[in-house]
Amino acid sequence: MKKNISRENLIIVDGHNLIFDFFKAGKLSREKIDYIKDKLIADLSLYKSQKNYDVVIVFDARNSENPKRSIQTIDDVKVIYSRRNESADAVIEELVGVETGYPDMEPAVYSRIFVVTSDYLQQKVVFRKNVYRKSCREFHIELKDLKREVREKIAGFRKESDRKFFTLEKRLSIKTRKKLSELRKKHN
Repeated sequence: MKKNISRENLIIVDGHNLIFDFFKAGKLSREKIDYIKDKLIADLSLYKSQKNYDVVIVFDARNSENPKRSIQTIDDVKVIYSRRNESADAVIEELVGVETGYPDMEPAVYSRIFVVTSDYLQQKVVFRKNVYRKSCREFHIELKDLKREVREKIAGFRKESDRKFFTLEKRLSIKTRKKLSELRKKHN
């Protein structure tokens, strides 16, 4: 019997819904959409590391030839592609309905599950106790703010390390610096 693993929060993202809602991807090439998917997965990995959430992104592959779901982990983000004739919405509803994790993981108990989609019907279907919905717009703003905060933290760390870091030249005595300066002048 599998033991329960206690986790705080799970966020499930309707991948194509987020991409098409924000990027108006109907006008984008297949290659550009694939690039955006990769970028989104990287952003969700950052989100996971900063928020300490489990993250699942679901992509609709119902028009594919694949008879099985594709489930993989990329940068610590669970990525699920639906099987032929199955919508991403159906996968999300199953994940939320089970509330014990995903098919290939040990059961988990989450205090809160968030579903990111702008599909109004999907928002209504998944809304229940401990399951919350976030619109794509709301989540995009949250992600953008998080990335800005991380950039600011990194800039602060760099600034702090510059103050504490002493170059080799600063560590040398005045006498040694003069000798090195004379050598440099000789060879130039």
